[in-house]
Amino acid sequence: MNLSFETIQPEDYQQVDQLVAAAFTPAQESAGTEGNVVHRLRATYDYQPSLEVVAKPAVDHVVGHGLLSPVTIRGNWHTTTILGLASLAVAPEWQGQGVGSQLLSELEARARLAGFAAVSVVGDMNFFGSRGYVMAEDFSIHNSLAVPMGSHLIKPLTAGALAHVGGMLEYPTSFK
Repeated sequence: MNLSFETIQPEDYQQVDQLVAAAFTPAQESAGTEGNVVHRLRATYDYQPSLEVVAKPAVDHVVGHGLLSPVTIRGNWHTTTILGLASLAVAPEWQGQGVGSQLLSELEARARLAGFAAVSVVGDMNFFGSRGYVMAEDFSIHNSLAVPMGSHLIKPLTAGALAHVGGMLEYPTSFK
């Protein structure tokens, strides 16, 4: 499988919309709003195109999509900006082939290069745990959204990046 991982371009938007809808439709946890969240995040002032990536086996065919967006950890005496995974979607016929893992690795590398300390996700511990994510509560970081128990996960991108950072993870309204 030879895929390229590229920064999204406007000509990819329609395929990404279809991909996100197809990838999340069978998920019981999905409210069907993931595509709307992607659109709202693209319209925010802190949207960074380099943190929205598509996976392509050919120049004009998108089979995977991932988007990271800034979120804030607010503690008693500090605020720290990290990234939240807003979307990680793989076309159903491409699932189970490592595309999601490769997309996640690409996003993490870009986040590290951009100077972010960590990535937060709300997702499946089986998938994300095997990729280095741990319970956010291990760092005394709590989620401001009502999320299923055990699904708020975080990964420091450098050693010690989350030392003394505990607090409440707050999302911009675009996530909601």
